[in-house]
Amino acid sequence: MDLKIKAAVMLVISFGILMTGCTFEKPAAAWTVQNTNSSEETEIYTKGAAVDELFTEDSKVQDIIKDPAFGGFGRLIFPADRPIDDELTLENLDDILVWYSHVNPERSVSIVNEMKKRIQDGEQIFYDIYTEEEKKEDPAKENTGLFFFRGTPGEKVAIVNAGGGFAYVAAMHDSFPHMQELAKKGYNAFALIYRPEAQTACEDLARAIAFIHEHAEELQVDIKRYSLWGGSAGARMAA
Repeated sequence: MDLKIKAAVMLVISFGILMTGCTFEKPAAAWTVQNTNSSEETEIYTKGAAVDELFTEDSKVQDIIKDPAFGGFGRLIFPADRPIDDELTLENLDDILVWYSHVNPERSVSIVNEMKKRIQDGEQIFYDIYTEEEKKEDPAKENTGLFFFRGTPGEKVAIVNAGGGFAYVAAMHDSFPHMQELAKKGYNAFALIYRPEAQTACEDLARAIAFIHEHAEELQVDIKRYSLWGGSAGARMAA
């Protein structure tokens, strides 16, 4: 491999791996609600929804998956390739995020609340990248798609790829937080849910990029120059 190309690939991989450990400042606007397990107050990062509609750290993952707001794609918010116990809560989400540490329950809560709030505000936050015919031909494509947090209409695009060792997609910890922060800064941010094998993951990323190009007007995004982000396996995809 040409040394310049090799150096560039390693730079992208290193950047993506470093992103896995990044932390972000909390958004300025936040709900403050009472934590039912203590006397402390807990900040919920998303805003605009009634307090009794918010998910909390005690919310069961299966209840979130089945929430009518997430009809058709709720299972893809969490690792679709790992078993999820009926009693698993957002507080203990790290139980299924193998190889990851420092999973922040407050961040997980903020993400699902923002997803629901955006839907309540009339936004479409999930897009299929394959047709129904393609999914029938290859059922594994059922567990793919793009989550979208709109930033400023007409602004540039960022596509984030989570890691998971090409065994599962750890989006809740390794791409949704980045998507959330990028959108807050005005970028139109996407998080890809892909088939977790190296070859199929790259095929899904290529398809996702093509999908955004083909639907740029509908999505109201500038796709002329876009950025690819990733952590761990997602960094290899970006490279």
